[in-house]
This record gives sequence, C-alpha cells and structure tokens, in this order.
Amino acid sequence: QGAPDAKKADLEKSYRDEFAHPEQSRKWVPKFEEFQCSGNLGFVRSTWRLEATSADGKVEIKAENRSVDILRLSEDGTWKIFRSLNYPVVAPKK
Repeated sequence: QGAPDAKKADLEKSYRDEFAHPEQSRKWVPKFEEFQCSGNLGFVRSTWRLEATSADGKVEIKAENRSVDILRLSEDGTWKIFRSLNYPVVAPKK
C-alpha cells in the first residue's frame, strides 16, 4: 500500500512540475490541526490543499493531502523537518 519513499530529487521534481503552469497561480495552503514538542523533537499534523487560481479568478482545489511532520530543533535554534509522511485525502483514480 502506498508509494515508495521519495528522495529529495523526486520531491524537487514533483514541486517543479506542480508549479510549471504559467496560466495559473498555484499555492499549497495548510490547515494545522495539531502540534506538540518535547525537548528537541516535535510533530505537526496538518491537511494541505493545492489551490490553483486561473486568470479569471476561479479557484480550483487540485489536491488535498494529510501530513505528519517530525521536526528536530537544530543547534542554531530553528526547527527543521526530520521526517515527513504525506498521503492524499482521496485516493488517486486508477
């Protein structure tokens, strides 16, 4: 079940492909549902929507994903994603 783990290059290509539509303005919009931290580890549970706005102002939801991100506090005091699990709210059509 599910897709194989993606590498950084796979994710970069995926985002380039998603945003390579000059006829539309696209953005991922988060809805943060839960977050907690303890010491130098934390997690965020959220739902993300890919919204595409056409030249005439019409907004269309292109994708909706659930995610759980594990974060680690770095030495410089910033939080960085250490692991990420994402899956579509609705399974892709085959």
